[in-house]
Amino acid sequence: MRSVSITIDRLCLAVFFGFSLLNTQAQQNSPFSRYGLGEYYTNQHVISRSMGGLTAAYADGLNNNVGQSVNFNNPSTYSSFYMVTLDLGFTIDSRSLISNNPTGKFTTNNFVPSYLAIGIPQKKAKGLGMAFGLKPLTNISYSIANRERIAGDSLQTLYEGTGGLNQFFVGFSKKWKDLSIWFNTGYNFGRKEINTRKAFINDTVSYYQSNSSAVTGFGGVFLTGGLQYEISLHKKNITETKTIENYLLRFGLTGTLQQKMNASQNLIRQTYVAGASGDIKIDSVAEQYDIKGQILMPSTYAAGITLHKTIGSPRGIFELWSIGLEYTSTQWTKYRFYDVADKLSNSWQYKLGVQLSPDPSSGRGYWSTVNYRAGFYLGKDYINADGNGLKQYGVSFGAGLPIKKWRTYDNQFTILNTALQLGKRGSSVNNITENYLQFSFGISMSDIWFTKRRYD
Repeated sequence: MRSVSITIDRLCLAVFFGFSLLNTQAQQNSPFSRYGLGEYYTNQHVISRSMGGLTAAYADGLNNNVGQSVNFNNPSTYSSFYMVTLDLGFTIDSRSLISNNPTGKFTTNNFVPSYLAIGIPQKKAKGLGMAFGLKPLTNISYSIANRERIAGDSLQTLYEGTGGLNQFFVGFSKKWKDLSIWFNTGYNFGRKEINTRKAFINDTVSYYQSNSSAVTGFGGVFLTGGLQYEISLHKKNITETKTIENYLLRFGLTGTLQQKMNASQNLIRQTYVAGASGDIKIDSVAEQYDIKGQILMPSTYAAGITLHKTIGSPRGIFELWSIGLEYTSTQWTKYRFYDVADKLSNSWQYKLGVQLSPDPSSGRGYWSTVNYRAGFYLGKDYINADGNGLKQYGVSFGAGLPIKKWRTYDNQFTILNTALQLGKRGSSVNNITENYLQFSFGISMSDIWFTKRRYD
């Protein structure tokens, strides 16, 4: 009954984490989140984050020392599952905004759940697998004050925004020899609330404050496709050690189709006074409810290639090292919110990532079985607030730490994956730049679930 108890505990953990994922709102104050549907989270698995963001041509679960995780950015990898995996990810995010005019610096620190994913092998003999999960995609969180003189009075305007976009996904994969292909689908949903509050600051005349509010709820189905193809470049038998060395090349491609989300919006223009328990409405200038519209999300694609070396021994197949390159692009100029464009530009990014395990096949020492990872990325961000574009670059480091060593007679293992990302958005041509540091960690717990034991 021990396996049943463990399974129930893990399912309860997954449900609890899922609700936390939806209810957690990062309290960062970023002017960049004013644009589009907010500031995008690092929408990748922790393993990918530690390797510069590689997703298209990365896959694990094929080698004993790498473990098994859910690469939800390329659904074709689901066909590699040989056990059920529960994947959880978290991020500690620290950002520093630097303004040249006016001169200033603002720093925020946040703890954000990153993803919940479950991967399930359906028919291992036929190369069928599936995965499903929940993750936040964007965050809207800003509060910006501006003061100016109008007709001899001081006018303060406060711009505020909250909300974000979330995603529930489910995907399937099929493998034919060296080719894996299939898709992710699901539902993107979220909420965007923006407020513009104006108040005259006057010592002799009393003015009511005004608020212009727009609250929009939206949702829609999305579709992502992916494929991977792997070929063996060179295979060598080493009779002295009874091992087989193999050099392999893996190609990967993913793409998300343009998506239209249905939206409903409430607009309110009113005067109010601030009370101890909140705003007290004085008069409504205009109110409109349930205004129907659409939000157009652009298409995106990624293409990559990975070279890796494996070694086969009586203990199994282990990956010694891998190195990969990737290019990704999104057509953000096609984004529309109720048929209105935003200050966005087409984004692109080049990524380089490496992974190394010193001596995984011998099992002589713990640290020789750890997977060490590093990466680099550079490109152009999707936000174009000042018309000069935002350059973006960063480096990443990480490791895959086995919690329980793999053994041939054990069907249960856990990997702790970590990633540290240091990057910058913007350059000398931008008035506002951002430095960020993100520490991510994730747990990949794999086991043979839902199998009825013959003996207790």
